[in-house]
Amino acid sequence: MSSKKRVSRKRDFIEVPKIQARDPRFMPLGPGALKGHRVDEIVARKAYSFLDDYRQDELNQLRAASKKEKDPTVREKLQKAVMSMESQLKAQKRKDRERELLEEHRKNEKELVKQGKKPFYLKKAEQKKKLLLDQYANMKKGQVDKAIERRRKKLAAKEKKALPMARRTAEDRS
Repeated sequence: MSSKKRVSRKRDFIEVPKIQARDPRFMPLGPGALKGHRVDEIVARKAYSFLDDYRQDELNQLRAASKKEKDPTVREKLQKAVMSMESQLKAQKRKDRERELLEEHRKNEKELVKQGKKPFYLKKAEQKKKLLLDQYANMKKGQVDKAIERRRKKLAAKEKKALPMARRTAEDRS
């Protein structure tokens, strides 16, 4: 310490970190959130499950409002909002179902390990196959055919994008 500076009146004997309460709904999820702490998404989903009911009520209100609305521009905005909310709900259900399936697999593996079997961990590709099989198992025959066709087209388009563009020669230009 320099002897030239005056000593402050305020003395810091013990540094106590200030705890700041925060609402976990507005915190970012994922690695690195909260300086290394990861909010457990499953626990958060259970703790805030009542929000799903609110979302469903809001969706029903939006549907009713879009049916009553006379102005076409406002009606279109409401219908877009309804479609957006429906897709979010569908995505959340799909995510929950995926988590449920993987958790079920983990439980079965734990039981097998207790019986003396060697643990088997699913690779990402195996997880995707299992999820696809479950998804198709819940569909009817016509729906499965449509879904497979859509998937085939999607993969074909992806492969087409990956191919390099053909070079144009002088013959092509004429």
